[in-house]
Amino acid sequence: MSVVKNEMDKVEQRLRARETFTVIDANGEIREDVRVITALQEEQARKIKELKIYKQTSENPFVFVEMGAVNKLSTLDNKMLGYFLVLQTYIDYNNMLRNRGDKLPMKNVEIRRALNISNRGTFNKIMAQFEEMGLLYRKDVELYGKQYEAVFINNEYCFRKGISGENKGKNTKSAVRVFLDSLQDVYAQEKVNAGDVGIIYRAIEFLHLESNILVTNPFERDLLFAQALSIKEFAKSLKITKDALYKKIRDLTYPCEYNGELLELKVFAKITVGNEKVLKLNPLLACRQSGSIPKDVYAEFILEYNNRSK
Repeated sequence: MSVVKNEMDKVEQRLRARETFTVIDANGEIREDVRVITALQEEQARKIKELKIYKQTSENPFVFVEMGAVNKLSTLDNKMLGYFLVLQTYIDYNNMLRNRGDKLPMKNVEIRRALNISNRGTFNKIMAQFEEMGLLYRKDVELYGKQYEAVFINNEYCFRKGISGENKGKNTKSAVRVFLDSLQDVYAQEKVNAGDVGIIYRAIEFLHLESNILVTNPFERDLLFAQALSIKEFAKSLKITKDALYKKIRDLTYPCEYNGELLELKVFAKITVGNEKVLKLNPLLACRQSGSIPKDVYAEFILEYNNRSK
């Protein structure tokens, strides 16, 4: 990865090279306060932006999960929600299910393995329900001169953006970045089941932009006007008891590499707001902010681990 990054940095440096122009006004005076941006420079700026997007998504890849789409899945229980979110971490830039690094679409046996479903009949039933609901569809694709049946996820629910692909121009204002490796690492743990991942999926629709706290009005940017979602209310949206949710968030952790060390961080943090307990989703797992995540947004997760590991 470092070799690729170095080469991309060199390309970016070359693109940043600017042609210089002397601007002379009507009086024959040289104007140093005027900058001329040529069509070539605009094209160079666009390519630099695309390179930054590519570097960001290749070093810590993520999928955009639509917040508003979660409401459309009210008929699904937490287990089915979890299966659907796991599937979303396997899409490529055209929403086709594909293992990272593979050139061909995932086969049914690979999808079943990714979902950790041992029974083929159960798997077929789940996939059939998703297909019937319009969450995914199957389509023949031609790759390298051969035909393959591929599974695609409806891009109303999730998508990935890069310098190419069908979703390149999609708006991300109402989407949450779910980091592929992080979510898959959570689900890979023996103690975690699909229902646990469904809790993470349900939390996405309540995620505040800057704080990652669960709120009732997630599109209110100003924390002064944001209304915290109580644990009781969140449990109600999950159709489980408050005590059951407490147990889940207490046990739900995942392995995370931080500064070269492997830590077991909490997926949710409990925060006291007045007389209520509210939840914050670990931004290293999912967040709405673009670019690198500020340390102060996930500081309590690191500090909680430090206290717990003493």
